[in-house]
Amino acid sequence: MSTLLAAVLVLALGLVAPARAADDDGLPAALRRLQERYESTRTLTADFRQTIESPTLASAIETHGTVAFEKPNHMRWDYAKPDEQQIVGDGETLWIYQPAERQVIKAPLERAFQATTPVTFLAGLGRLERDFEATLEKEEAERWTLRLVPRQDAGIGTLRLVVRKKDASIEEARIVDPLGTTTRILFSNERRNVPLDAALFRFTPPSGVDVVRPPTY
Repeated sequence: MSTLLAAVLVLALGLVAPARAADDDGLPAALRRLQERYESTRTLTADFRQTIESPTLASAIETHGTVAFEKPNHMRWDYAKPDEQQIVGDGETLWIYQPAERQVIKAPLERAFQATTPVTFLAGLGRLERDFEATLEKEEAERWTLRLVPRQDAGIGTLRLVVRKKDASIEEARIVDPLGTTTRILFSNERRNVPLDAALFRFTPPSGVDVVRPPTY
């Protein structure tokens, strides 16, 4: 899965506004709770565990790390060794640092998101009601499962969120792309509205690494 696509899971942490409520009995409640969570969240940090399965892979790829986010458009994903990498959004630029390749990918933040929807939702750059159809796939005593399908770009895939009813936090986020690759991320140790050091969202390319721009930018 693209590192840019992984970033969409900031959405799963409740930092974008949800879609307009439909007529399903449980859907309006789920979306209202997510909206309230969005409006009351200024910063967020969490641990994550990511699993990628694909018909083209001999076995699943498992990674883990930490994520930090601050409204309106700052984020940082730190993937731990042995698959170490950093994804930093500093408000204007998206940086993807891959130490093993001694390479930094640099792209304008907003253009990168526009080119790789659904990461347009990061930092409030987009809204679910504009780009996704939301349905309630399952409702249980303690959780909702929401299915989000893009309204226009079928190449994005489908996003499923398992939402805890007690606090509208995300138990699981799963993306299935049109080629059958499934990316699953579980979040833990979430902390909201805590002070974050501004240095988290600054990035300076290390000495001796190549800085490249994707050809579309």
